[in-house]
Amino acid sequence: MLFTCALLFYAGMAQKVSVTADRNKILLGEQIIMQLKAEDINPRTSVLQNWFILSDSTDHIKIVKKEPIDTIEINGYTTYLQKITITSFDSGRWQITPSPIILQDNATGKKTLLKTGSVVVDVLPVDVSGLQDYHALKDILDVEAKPDYTLYILIAGSVIVLVIAVLLLRKMFAKKNLAPPKPVYKGTALEYALQQIKELQQQNLIAGNQVKLFYTKLNNICREYFSTQLTVNASQTTSDELMLTLIVYLQDEKKRTAFFQLMRLTDAVKFAKYIPDATQHEEAIQTAVASLQHIDQQIKQTKQHDN
Repeated sequence: MLFTCALLFYAGMAQKVSVTADRNKILLGEQIIMQLKAEDINPRTSVLQNWFILSDSTDHIKIVKKEPIDTIEINGYTTYLQKITITSFDSGRWQITPSPIILQDNATGKKTLLKTGSVVVDVLPVDVSGLQDYHALKDILDVEAKPDYTLYILIAGSVIVLVIAVLLLRKMFAKKNLAPPKPVYKGTALEYALQQIKELQQQNLIAGNQVKLFYTKLNNICREYFSTQLTVNASQTTSDELMLTLIVYLQDEKKRTAFFQLMRLTDAVKFAKYIPDATQHEEAIQTAVASLQHIDQQIKQTKQHDN
């Protein structure tokens, strides 16, 4: 069911315009489908001079996709429809107001301004309503005084220090047993990352109910690739900082949105114990592979251009 967020401005008791959304609450990076509509337009007597404009340069709302404007003819009257998919990476309550359209009378040239209201969207950081290990704070309890074990602690500490010193001395004079060198992967950084993702799939962590470990490892693989290919310590940066670095390699809005949603999702699973739907696991793998391949291609093109 659509949540009708703003409705109906009448012109001559005939035309009406509206803006609706399929929902008014989302998590960070999720998408909303908005519908813009102009109804009961008589093409014999009037003409639309423009269409609604929904800016994609706002601070909080990003346009993911714009469908073509569709038309429906009923009894000689035309209804115009357009669906727009939006998303947001900023938590909070945001108001979206399309620009008005202008209807001009063919006979008199009179222009009528048709305005919609606004759509209000609540963007939530993560859904933590299902956390099982949350406990309310308890009152402070009085604790009975205990004997003073300071002397015993000092003696035990001295013994431990002495034992550690002896072990270190033995290690210094003992033969050095060097561990075998870690095998080095022969291939490009992209090939190594894709191989790691393939091995991650083979571990069947999702089937073993280790969802958090799965998304943590997927996040680490991507960050290790970026640390190797770019002049950034990706393992020590926040997702927002990493996104700013990667924007130059993700100029395509669809690809950028998909990868940024993946980063938000891995953070939500890792830090807030958010459990994605089963369908999101395979989609996360596909997004990671496609994003790394695209970014790697952009990096190669940048290096060739610089040379």
